[in-house]
Amino acid sequence: MSAYKKLNRQDVFVSDYVARKQWQISGSLISSYGIERLRGISDIPGFSYPNDLRNGRHEELVYSSINHLFYQDSFGTGIYSGSRDLSLQTTLTLDNTRNIGSEVGVFSLPRSIYGTHIEPNTFVLKPSLDDDIDNYIVDGYCVDPITGKNEYFQTIRSFLGGTLEPDPTDYLISESNYVEETEIGTSPGQYIDIDKNQQRVEIIDDGEGALIYSGSELYYTKPREVVGDIIYNQGIVVLTNTEVARTYSTYITPRLHWKSNQPIYTYNVHCKVKDSEYNFTYNPSALSGSDGNLTSNATNENFTPYVTTIGLYNDAHELVAVAKTNRPIPKSKNSDMTFVVKIDI
Repeated sequence: MSAYKKLNRQDVFVSDYVARKQWQISGSLISSYGIERLRGISDIPGFSYPNDLRNGRHEELVYSSINHLFYQDSFGTGIYSGSRDLSLQTTLTLDNTRNIGSEVGVFSLPRSIYGTHIEPNTFVLKPSLDDDIDNYIVDGYCVDPITGKNEYFQTIRSFLGGTLEPDPTDYLISESNYVEETEIGTSPGQYIDIDKNQQRVEIIDDGEGALIYSGSELYYTKPREVVGDIIYNQGIVVLTNTEVARTYSTYITPRLHWKSNQPIYTYNVHCKVKDSEYNFTYNPSALSGSDGNLTSNATNENFTPYVTTIGLYNDAHELVAVAKTNRPIPKSKNSDMTFVVKIDI
């Protein structure tokens, strides 16, 4: 059995906060979560509408939609005509932004998993762990700032799955160009082996709406290379580098990381109990005998019931929520008590 008390309107109020939930999705989960992986192609012979249907989408229409929404008014120099809402992600004027080629790769995330927006500086796109990452290392990614020579060896396989033999001239530059290398057992050498993670295949967002290779802004790599754009408040990722777009939209299994901003609404219900209320128990264990007499401990003046469960009912007397305390709480006879029940929606 239970005891009931009607709540006042001022006893219930709603508060909200934003939860930054971290996501990591790859493989079959991409489609399971409703993420669309699309390929958009401009007017290319052999792929024209309506012969360009792929995964239920016409590639030329995908390209036209992306171009119209985010690129049509861009002049490629950080200047825009302003006749459309391009969903610019920064107030900065950046050169070489919002450039679109003849092909795009698009990841469209549903609102249920990106919330109000994708948190800037959290998006990462890379091949799944079960893919051979040698397929995706781009020749010339890391260039020596002094000699201008390529410090990265050539791709062993091309983006399209072909094979290439490594070019010996493209291997890492010998450290002897800068320091004295000596054999073990002789005089100490000057070479220090460090790893600043400059040679990475991940594509990340720069916090201002551009997608770049991870590490490409560091001084020891070639100038930063923009390969696409991300529209944080719409959950849309657009790869504009033709080779990268084709690879991620068609040939490999990608892995996506990001943090979403999910608004959480909390109902705060204050259940107030006066010191003179609920000082008796309805627990059947307090009764004894066939006559239902109270046990001796229940009639003792020091008897105190414990609160373990609070149920919330609507006006139709239907149970809508149950709150459990982490431990039994003794009901005070000397002061009023308030039990706060929080329900996240």
